[in-house]
Amino acid sequence: MLNDQEIERAAAQLADYKRSDALSKLLDQYSVLIDDYKRLKSDYEEERETREKYKQMAKDQERNPFVLVLVDGDGYVFHDTFLSQRAEGGGPAAQALNDEVKASLRRKGLEHCQVMVRIYANVFGLSKALSKTGVIGADSRSLAPFIAGFNRSYGLGEFVDAGQLKENADFKLRAMLRLYADNSQCKHIYFAACHDVGYISELTPFMGNSSKFTLINTPGVRFHHEFTKLGMGIEEFRVTFRHSPLDGFAAYRPNGSIGTAGKPTTTATGPPQPASPIKALASPAMNDVSKIPCLFYSIGRCRSGKSCKMLHEGPSNDTRNPVQHTDMPSPTSPVSTANDTTSLASQLATLPRAFGIPEGHVMVNENNYRLDPYLLSISADVMNRLKARVDKRRVCNSFHLQGLCDTGDRCEYDHEPLDPDVLPALLSLARSQPCPRRGGCRLESCYHGHICQNLECKHRGGKMYCKLPYVAHLEPLNNVHYLPAVSKPTRKTNGGSASSTTSR
Repeated sequence: MLNDQEIERAAAQLADYKRSDALSKLLDQYSVLIDDYKRLKSDYEEERETREKYKQMAKDQERNPFVLVLVDGDGYVFHDTFLSQRAEGGGPAAQALNDEVKASLRRKGLEHCQVMVRIYANVFGLSKALSKTGVIGADSRSLAPFIAGFNRSYGLGEFVDAGQLKENADFKLRAMLRLYADNSQCKHIYFAACHDVGYISELTPFMGNSSKFTLINTPGVRFHHEFTKLGMGIEEFRVTFRHSPLDGFAAYRPNGSIGTAGKPTTTATGPPQPASPIKALASPAMNDVSKIPCLFYSIGRCRSGKSCKMLHEGPSNDTRNPVQHTDMPSPTSPVSTANDTTSLASQLATLPRAFGIPEGHVMVNENNYRLDPYLLSISADVMNRLKARVDKRRVCNSFHLQGLCDTGDRCEYDHEPLDPDVLPALLSLARSQPCPRRGGCRLESCYHGHICQNLECKHRGGKMYCKLPYVAHLEPLNNVHYLPAVSKPTRKTNGGSASSTTSR
């Protein structure tokens, strides 16, 4: 048993312990630590859930990537070759546009993306303007069958009637642009409304963003120079849209406004150009050959003289380069004027494209002389890529342009696939080689040249050497019609590879 002294000491120790708050502080700190842990755990769970949602969202956005093609249909009008076929032309028009976009996507590394097309136009006003050219009928909405054919041919393509008010198409295009400009699933936007400076304000926030935006130019509209200041990519589509302005409609709107009934306040200037071979056949003036000016007379090279069926008018009083009515070309080589070149370019632009020629037929003129489809201009970059490929090994023209090679595995030329955007360059080089059958050729798959489409050809006063015969520069390009073709050549032709075309 404790003595009194020990009891007093124990009582003093207990009192000292009770006066100390060390344990109380420790317990309070432990309680705060538990509360902090609970709060951090809750924040972590929320962050993890948010991250998982973001990962799923990003995965969903990468699942269906697409590119958007926005077209102001009042200014970018489809080629007459498509429009004149009404409902049957809508599908080929959609395919042609899709092909040009796909070729561009391959160059950008976006070939995995789907293509979504949105075209907005004043269908009533556009129908009225096109009916005046003779391309379509005179009904108030004669463009409707073409639009229906376009819409049903491609699931992601829509040609929308924006109504007759002048700002409707602009309003729809701006709304679509704002919606998809920051959409992560939309990997690229092709903008085809560069004739109207009113769209500049919508594109300015994205200035310099060439990785997301490409501006579309086409020969039938005047590309406003203000768009070149945006620092975006610019590409030219030459197959899908008209190559000449549509008189009386929105070919060029410098201030973004359209007048009454869809008529622009300002239109692009330039010489009138024939709209299409179909229109040319339907036009009495074009059927009357004697009313068509002879291009070669105007530059002093008409070999037919007085027997020429075309109209002889032009600088015949020019004493520096007198016109020679002989059966042989003039010994001089006068330089073609800008008007001559423009006239020839207009005539060439009326040539149908390859897809416009009926299957099993070839295209000829009034003399039943074989004509070639219109050749697209080839950029230097594409031509250099083809030449680099040919330098490694000569490619087989028959295989790449006709789809078959009689030699098969024994062929010495390259059958490895070519990039699709290089094939037009190969065709252009092949066309520079004269066909041995000349204008009498009826071989459907012939890829040699029958007429010259080079504006700088020496036979026209230019400086570029041309292998095609002189007659290939004289045949008229009007009164185009079609004759049955043969499937096989009557005799073996030379020029089986691209080596000869690229080295000459």
